[in-house]
Amino acid sequence: MNWTELKPLNLSKIKMVDYPSSKYFEEVYDKKQIVLHHTCSGPGVRGDLDTWLMNPHRVATCIIIDRDGTPNQMFSSKYWGYHTGKGARIDKASIAIEFDSWGGLNLKNGNFYATYGNKVNVPTTHYANGFRGYEYYESYTDEQIQTAGELILFWRDRYGISTDYNSDMWDISDRALTGSGGIWTHVSYRPASDKQDCHPQPSLIEMIKSLHLCK
Repeated sequence: MNWTELKPLNLSKIKMVDYPSSKYFEEVYDKKQIVLHHTCSGPGVRGDLDTWLMNPHRVATCIIIDRDGTPNQMFSSKYWGYHTGKGARIDKASIAIEFDSWGGLNLKNGNFYATYGNKVNVPTTHYANGFRGYEYYESYTDEQIQTAGELILFWRDRYGISTDYNSDMWDISDRALTGSGGIWTHVSYRPASDKQDCHPQPSLIEMIKSLHLCK
């Protein structure tokens, strides 16, 4: 796909989710960062929502992108919820996107198993030298990557967030932790023993690197 042809998201594409305001903060802050996550779950947002609803803290992301590319919105990007595990300073100034995905996979006897033991049959990305404890991850779909790019472009125009590629986004980054603007991932803030999202899928990197060419 030619990612340079991406345009800011058409908001009619968004599917609004009935999500209680008590589970996020209706407080408006300037946004400087966009943080990519994945869910470690099967298709659909229901399981993720149920997990967040059971959490006594206001843990949530603005958007979960289904495998078909549908952006499910829990709350406005101008508000915030806890999502990096690094406190309110970072989370207030960032917008979080989740890819609906099983995440890291274990290969046993020719079959793939997700983190919680689910046997899965999904497209995979292989890292011969491993990435944060896994050789295999479920691949993010082209539709998910496209929607993520469209969202980033929309928020670029709305909040002035930089779309320059941060080459240090795939491991803990001092720049991410100090609030430097732009696109980051959960692994930019947390150690390998703790978080594995997102993985550096080549097509995702290609999309992000192309964004500075998009109108």
